[in-house]
Amino acid sequence: MDTYQAVYSNPFPALEEEWDDYGNGDPYVLRHDGRYYLYVSTKDHRVGIKAWVSDDLVHWRYAGLVADDPVTTGAYAPEVVYWNGYFYLYTSPAGAGHYVFRSDSPTGPFARITDNVGMSIDGSVFIDDDGSWTFTHAGDKGIVGVSMDDPATFGFGRTIEGAYLGHWTEGSMIIKRQGVYYMTLTGNHVFSKGYRVHYAVSTESPLGPYRTPANNPLAISVAPEFSGLGHSSTVLGPDLDSYYLVYHHLIGSSAEGPPVRGLNIDRLVFNGHKMALLGPTNVEQPIPRLPEFADRLDGELAADRWRLTETEQGSQAVSLPQTEAVFTAEYNVQPLRHADDSTRLELLYGYRDDAQYGSVALDLERGVVVVSYTSDGRQEQVAEAALPTDIDWTHLHAIRLERDEALIRLYVDGRLLLEPPVAPALAGTSGGATGGGIGYRYEGGEPRLSYIAFANAAAGSSDYETARPLPGDIEAVHYLKGDGRGYHVAEPAEAAELRAADGTDIRRIADGSYALTMHDKGDWLRYAANVTRTGHYALDLTVGAVDGPAVVEVLVDGERAGRFDIVRDEALADEAMVKVRAGSLQLERGFHDIRIKLVSGRLQWGTAHFRLTEPGPERVEQLLEQSDADDVHGVWSREDGRYVGAADGDVKLFGGHPGWTDYRVESTVQVGADASGEAGILLRVSHESDYPHQVREAMQGYYLSVGGGKLQLYKLNYDATLLEAVRLDIPQDEPVRLAVEVEGGTLRAYWADRLEPVLTYRDPHAFMQGRVGIRAVDATSLSIGDLSVTSLPTH
Repeated sequence: MDTYQAVYSNPFPALEEEWDDYGNGDPYVLRHDGRYYLYVSTKDHRVGIKAWVSDDLVHWRYAGLVADDPVTTGAYAPEVVYWNGYFYLYTSPAGAGHYVFRSDSPTGPFARITDNVGMSIDGSVFIDDDGSWTFTHAGDKGIVGVSMDDPATFGFGRTIEGAYLGHWTEGSMIIKRQGVYYMTLTGNHVFSKGYRVHYAVSTESPLGPYRTPANNPLAISVAPEFSGLGHSSTVLGPDLDSYYLVYHHLIGSSAEGPPVRGLNIDRLVFNGHKMALLGPTNVEQPIPRLPEFADRLDGELAADRWRLTETEQGSQAVSLPQTEAVFTAEYNVQPLRHADDSTRLELLYGYRDDAQYGSVALDLERGVVVVSYTSDGRQEQVAEAALPTDIDWTHLHAIRLERDEALIRLYVDGRLLLEPPVAPALAGTSGGATGGGIGYRYEGGEPRLSYIAFANAAAGSSDYETARPLPGDIEAVHYLKGDGRGYHVAEPAEAAELRAADGTDIRRIADGSYALTMHDKGDWLRYAANVTRTGHYALDLTVGAVDGPAVVEVLVDGERAGRFDIVRDEALADEAMVKVRAGSLQLERGFHDIRIKLVSGRLQWGTAHFRLTEPGPERVEQLLEQSDADDVHGVWSREDGRYVGAADGDVKLFGGHPGWTDYRVESTVQVGADASGEAGILLRVSHESDYPHQVREAMQGYYLSVGGGKLQLYKLNYDATLLEAVRLDIPQDEPVRLAVEVEGGTLRAYWADRLEPVLTYRDPHAFMQGRVGIRAVDATSLSIGDLSVTSLPTH
């Protein structure tokens, strides 16, 4: 297993000069010219906006007050974007409308350029590839989107379809990656333990419509020492390829009342349209990777890093370090010193010698950019695109060139300009299969050159080498690079839709992500893992087609940790992908490699889920008698040893361990003649939160309720989805047995003295473990007994 010499841990320690007794709420990070700039909310009744700067996202130094206009008193959620030489800052002071500020430096001073433009809190700006601007802000019916005419002119807003968390929704931000819009958004109340980050995806426009992927919430934790995670921003990592989520957690309440919050940063990874957070973590993780090569060109070039050639017409410089075949290079340049400048600038990549190199030529007279490759002295054009007319080339701009195994992508200030396939004629060249140096060539003038870098990753390939924190998930397609290092296949697949050169059989599935099929005995895939806690882990796989049945071995650092039969429930044959319990294994804390090896059969799978488990009790009676005050959500009363909820309330009571997996729960329900509302049993519950201003179903798990003559099964994920319901014969004024078994993805409910279940539901995407509890919703003449729990055998 690769070793990681440098690590960091969330939450970050207090930053230099941070707001006392307030911390770093609503963090926003801007990446510009190879550096990072952090802005946070201003403490109530204080003036000014503070900023910090970093080269690596981990080590931050104070940059001072970047704005001190009296309007910035209590400035909420400042965000900054760069456009044509200026930095535009948006903030909502004390939540009373928005103001726009401008500066020629990310560290200010920012001057106000608008009066109050109104709108709710948490304004965020997104600039699309076509140069259109979109402003989003918080709303009680979801995130609101507003088209913009320029950085300080706003149109009319409308609620964005699919960007709503069932209650007050805030903290939005949009990024675009490979043609897909990803919005992060937060709900519901900053003081709630269940304050959390979700994400939504659109393939149409920044204004939606959006859909909510199944792997939500993106970031949630209700642990006493690490909860209230929210209001995030997303930023490109130092390696030019990765992305990171920057968010706060709730520390508590300040002496003056506002929340005190801490700073956190975790890695994001992508699998097709699916975005996942490697976290949230509050344990040691590897620091973000730096690029393989980086320099600043505003001084003398070092002879051991650059090959410099001066001519009468201009200059050429090429890095001595060379990229691999797959790479991302970034050039921060100001091509023209003034409007009448006639400098001709080429950015170089894949440079081997004067007869073999690639170039990105900015033809500002024609208004086009040309990507070409020269081989054996003959130049061939790869692609040409019109340059955006709204770009002022007398200012600094970030030009990023990505070259993956299939495509070349060129961006200016994050806007995609062209995306041609790698030309077949360039196979075996830097445009095809090898790398080279990067640099520049100019004639007719002298452009301003700044940060330049390359990394040997592109289009998310750095995700493959990133250690997954466990407990957590591993995507099948994120195996390590290299035949014999990250994977082995006996018979290479043809026409794979991702990582085609590896010969692994990868296909896109219905949700827009990719799944991988293992065909032959002995095929294996290897992953980097960071096991954060020693313990007994359940292994669940989300699987598609299974032939055999399939049998897999899991090896940890080369030693067999388990051998598992992978069997799908035949009753779910119509489901494309199903989560199944493979078995369990022991994992020790630390960095490890995990290898999944096919022993027999054929297996298509998408995600491996590793979760810490706790052996359940053989049988425990009166479980809720062991609950403590934090397990009581709402006000319960007791009558004759039974639990009675409130007629106008939603109350819950929890017990057991979050690591319990398969079990049977028994209770009794008593329904009076004039009963109303509902009461029932909570199953496999996690991430439960209790706060007045949040969604009612503030937990994940299942709820089996009795009320209105029906038995109803709901799936809860900070919302409620009715899975199934059946009619019941309910005797009045006498306790009736209610029992439920959860085993793998199957839930079976039993009523009264019936030996067969009255309700059976098979959840293809089940919550596989969690606590138990009881719940009553607006219940009158309706009571429920304590719980007894019996463990069921597991794999």
